[in-house]
Amino acid sequence: MWKQGLDQSSENLKAKSESERQLVRVVLVEDDFELRRSLTDFLRLNGFLVTSVGSGSEFASVIQAGVFDVAIVDLNLPDTNGFELTRFLTEKTDLGVIILTARTLRDDRIRGYAEGANLYFTKPVDGDELVYAVRNLRDRIRRIENSREPAHKSRPTWRIDCASWRLFSPQGIAIKLSSREAKMILCLAKASGRIVSRADLTSAMGYLDLNPETRSLDAVVRRLRSKARDAGLDLPIHVAHGAGVEFSVEIDIMK
Repeated sequence: MWKQGLDQSSENLKAKSESERQLVRVVLVEDDFELRRSLTDFLRLNGFLVTSVGSGSEFASVIQAGVFDVAIVDLNLPDTNGFELTRFLTEKTDLGVIILTARTLRDDRIRGYAEGANLYFTKPVDGDELVYAVRNLRDRIRRIENSREPAHKSRPTWRIDCASWRLFSPQGIAIKLSSREAKMILCLAKASGRIVSRADLTSAMGYLDLNPETRSLDAVVRRLRSKARDAGLDLPIHVAHGAGVEFSVEIDIMK
């Protein structure tokens, strides 16, 4: 989206890159073409990076490929229920969610919040109010993330939330873990990309009988891969035969 002049200095390029990292990344789901276009233009004029789609299926495609801070969701979509989409975002990602809809009934507002929406706006919305709402929501989410993660981590990475037993992909998509799966991922996270022996994993996961239960490690790995595939993810976990198991990239541990 941004054009760089051929004569721009490397110092300016570096500053530009740093500036872009501070931009708010928004995904807008709105089936009304004219409203979608006007909202997209207005948000971009206010410095946001906006990806806009008109249906739930289009949203499913972009959410897998991109990294976003805030989702703005219409309830009346042609191929999906906006409430269900809000629930998906709440359960499977760490995005802030703003519902923007023509539905003004109290029951709809209550259901929107019950499904996990952070804010509920009715149409027509004041553009400036929406801008401040998106920006403030993004800032609050990032403050929470910064309080849980090392300050030097700036690139997207895998994260395990020990409190909720969820593994987050770099795109913010969550995989719900069982107790044994969480213990395996936590043990691999502490190894920082190194291979963990079967004996160490067996001990960390609470298996009592070493020899027969080591076979269960392969079953846990298969279940993790299956859950990741169901979420549209490629899990970087590998079994090194005769050596152990590795998670080939680092995982941040969220207490």
